[in-house]
Amino acid sequence: MPDTHPKGRMTVIAVLCGVAVVAGVSALLLSGPDPIPVPADVPPESTVSPSASVREDDSAQPAEDTTPDAGEVPTATTTAGPTERVPALVVSTETEGDVVYLEVDYIQFLTGDEAAAAAAERGDESPPPNDYYIVNDNTRLRRFAVQDGISVNVVVRDDGTSDPGGRTMPLLDWVTRLEGPNAGAFISSFYWLTVSGETITTIEQQYLP
Repeated sequence: MPDTHPKGRMTVIAVLCGVAVVAGVSALLLSGPDPIPVPADVPPESTVSPSASVREDDSAQPAEDTTPDAGEVPTATTTAGPTERVPALVVSTETEGDVVYLEVDYIQFLTGDEAAAAAAERGDESPPPNDYYIVNDNTRLRRFAVQDGISVNVVVRDDGTSDPGGRTMPLLDWVTRLEGPNAGAFISSFYWLTVSGETITTIEQQYLP
């Protein structure tokens, strides 16, 4: 029997073809582009810790602080700070427990041209006798502990007479002489003191002709 509705059939076929095209395009869009291949030796991103970072060189780290505590106080057996050798007059001594303390007065011991110039400035004989001159413009007194167990070099004998060759005696024996009948001979000339921080480590009496 001949088809009496040719236009209706063609419309249905066109609609079906349109649906097929739309379905194909949708499938293509949903599938997206092919994934980029990843080399086999690169670990997945999920295995890298987000906290991982490049470690700074150890040399950039601050050095260990070896500065003594501010409250640390040097004792008679330990020293801290700069060391200097200075001429000084011994003014007095004091013993507290096992520690000997000296109260001293720093001086200037000048020789040669310096001695002559200083003597002339003060109206004294210039050049001075025996080519030395002692200046004591600053009368400030300083107090130091003396290191335990040291010996003292002196240039006088126990009877107060001069001993240019010098001798040594234990610290406590020397302190006793400073308080004895001939103390004047032991303190009339000055001493060279080695001062390290707040502690006297050597005591040497200067011979003066």
